[in-house]
Formats: sequence, structure tokens, C-alpha cells
Amino acid sequence: MAKKRSKKKARSAPHSLKWLTLLFAFGLVFWLGFGFYQDYKLDHAAPMDVVAHDEPSIGDIIAPIVEQPPKPAAAEETFALVFEDKLPEPIRRQENKPSAHTDRHQIALIIDDVGYDMKAFRRLLALPFPITVSILPDAPYAKQAAQMAYQHGVPVMLHMPMQTSNPKYTSKMEDFYLHSAMSKSVFTQIFEDALAKVPHASGINNHMGSALTADKKSMQWLMELCEKHGLFFVDSRTTATSVAADTAQAQGIAWNSRDIFLDHSIEAKALNHAWQSALSCAKRNDICVMLAHPHRETVAFLEDNIKSEFYSQFISIKGVLR
Repeated sequence: MAKKRSKKKARSAPHSLKWLTLLFAFGLVFWLGFGFYQDYKLDHAAPMDVVAHDEPSIGDIIAPIVEQPPKPAAAEETFALVFEDKLPEPIRRQENKPSAHTDRHQIALIIDDVGYDMKAFRRLLALPFPITVSILPDAPYAKQAAQMAYQHGVPVMLHMPMQTSNPKYTSKMEDFYLHSAMSKSVFTQIFEDALAKVPHASGINNHMGSALTADKKSMQWLMELCEKHGLFFVDSRTTATSVAADTAQAQGIAWNSRDIFLDHSIEAKALNHAWQSALSCAKRNDICVMLAHPHRETVAFLEDNIKSEFYSQFISIKGVLR
């Protein structure tokens, strides 16, 4: 009986091994086939739609840079409105009080630092009263501004950069600033080059210049150049020790000097105070020379706060030269 059972068991062992082998082979075939199927799906799958997101593409980023024209050079810090320490009050000379215009107190408004912001400049040209513009020679739009002013019948001046005594700004002065260490030939050449950049200029005034306008030798050279080119001179009065106006008068050059800075501060209250001071100055002296700059706040003030009753008092600087 035991022999029969052992024989039966021996016969069934190879049979079980056969089924296990078949099962293993079937599993292997299934696994390989499934892998090949997944690879096929990946190779032949249609591309999926990309989900939109908020980040711009590199094309969106660089397109405006490529397509837009280059912007003009930004205003150099040396050309920014600079008041050199404490500004002196204008000199009250007896000859500064003519009696010829007692019936109409006059204000001559000069806009300095022109040649950078052309949008502001166009608004200034559209003001309903006379102005004079003084243009920086190395400003990016110096020539264009001079041509536009001339076409509008607005007197043009050269706003000549000159040496300052303020150590904060002396290191920023470029080669186109006139300074007292120059030889007369270099001084002359710098001036001639600057004048050539501002067509139609009929006069000049100083940009900064608290050191140079106090130097008699330099002012003598400057007035000789004004005489040569038939230019008048306006002293911006950035120092109480300026000899520029006296030198111009002695040389027989038509001249005047600054009385009021409209925008020493661009705060609304300060602008209004300066304007009231200009009215008082004109009433007191009959003539007031007022300097301003093409700041956004200044332009808006001139547009919105100068009443029509004062329009007739404004006159170009040529009308108040001495």
C-alpha cells in the first residue's frame, strides 16, 4: 500500500512542476507585453493642451524691449536743479527801478534746464503768456528745443554750465563746464562749442556758477564773448559775491539779474508763496526777473494758478534788459 502511494506521488511531482513553469511563462509574457504596450502609447500619444498660467513667456518679456525705440539718455545729475547752499537775495540797485513802466509792473519768466523733458517743454510753449527758455547745451534735445522755441517766437538763451563752489558738486562737473582754471583759449573753445549746440540763442545765463561768477577774470572773458556774438547776459545769482552783472554793465553788455526763483521748492504752498513774492517784487521795482524749471509741479502751477489778469504783465527777458 505504501509502495503504491509513493509511486503516485512520484508521478504527480513532474506534473505540478510543469504547471508552475507554464504559469511563470504566462506571467512573463504578460509583463513584457504590457510594457511594450505602454511604450507604444507614449510614442504615439497626441500632445496634451498646455494649461494656461500667469507667468509671461520670454518672448513677452523681451518684445517690448526690442520693439520700442531707445529712450533718450536720462538727465545727468549735474544738470539737476541745484541750489548752491543759501541763495542770495537780488541786489537792490537804484538803477534797477526805472520809471518807464510804472503803468504795468512786468515779470520776465525764464525757464532754465530746457532740453530734456520735451513733453513738459511743449506745455510751456503753450502757456498763454510770454516766456523765455534757457537751454542746456549738452541736453539730448537741445537743438530740437531751440528750433521749436524759435518757431514759436519764444526767445532762446544758452544755459551755460559754470564752476560751483559747493564741494558736493565740484567732482561732478564735466569738461563742458566753464571754470577758472582754464586758459583763455580753452575757456573760449568750451563756450563756442556750447553756443553752437543751441541755435538761435540771443543771450546766456549761468547754470550753477557760484564760483565762476565771482571770478573777475573769467567774467571779463565771458563778457568779451557775449560782445563778440551780440549776446545779452542774465545773472542767475547763485552767490552773493557774483560780479557777473557788474562786469556786463561795465562792458556795455545788455543785462539783468534774477530776482525770484519760482520753484526753489516744488511744494504747492512754496510755489504760491514764490509767485506772490514775484508780484510784490514787480510792484515794488516795476520789473521782476523770475527763474523756473520744467518740473511737472512747476508746469502745472503755471498752467493752473496764473490768472488771466496777470497775462499782460509777462514779458520776454529782452524787454527788461538794462
